[in-house]
Amino acid sequence: MTNDQITGEFTAYCNRYYELTKLLSKREEHLKNLLDNAPLYCGQTSLSEVDAIISYYRTVQAAKAKAEKTFYDMKETERFILMIMRYFEIPPGTVLTGVIPGELEYELWADENDALYINKTKSLQPEADNPNVIVIKIWDEDSGKKED
Repeated sequence: MTNDQITGEFTAYCNRYYELTKLLSKREEHLKNLLDNAPLYCGQTSLSEVDAIISYYRTVQAAKAKAEKTFYDMKETERFILMIMRYFEIPPGTVLTGVIPGELEYELWADENDALYINKTKSLQPEADNPNVIVIKIWDEDSGKKED
């Protein structure tokens, strides 16, 4: 097994942080679209029309809950990354590089105020299928497709 095939704990947290930032962005955009298109109660008297409005707002509430959970997970991951950076006395502004195999390369750094930044630097070609590797993709219930 090569070093490229081994993902350590810190790398796994950094990769997860990147994935969570992208997932949060998608979920927030989805929530914004739902809110922008939300039907309003304008004196409708048909129960089925009121039920439709209620159903829509339940969908909005579920999307908001998912976005909030993703935000919480991202912040917990961020706290762990910052804790490791402080423990090893990695100076603010030090750019760390990482790879999500078969997907992308990225840079990660913290500023002097412990704000964490992550930036995709390069897309990678998907790796050839390996029968000994299991790939797990997250299913996005909102859009009905796999998420990046």
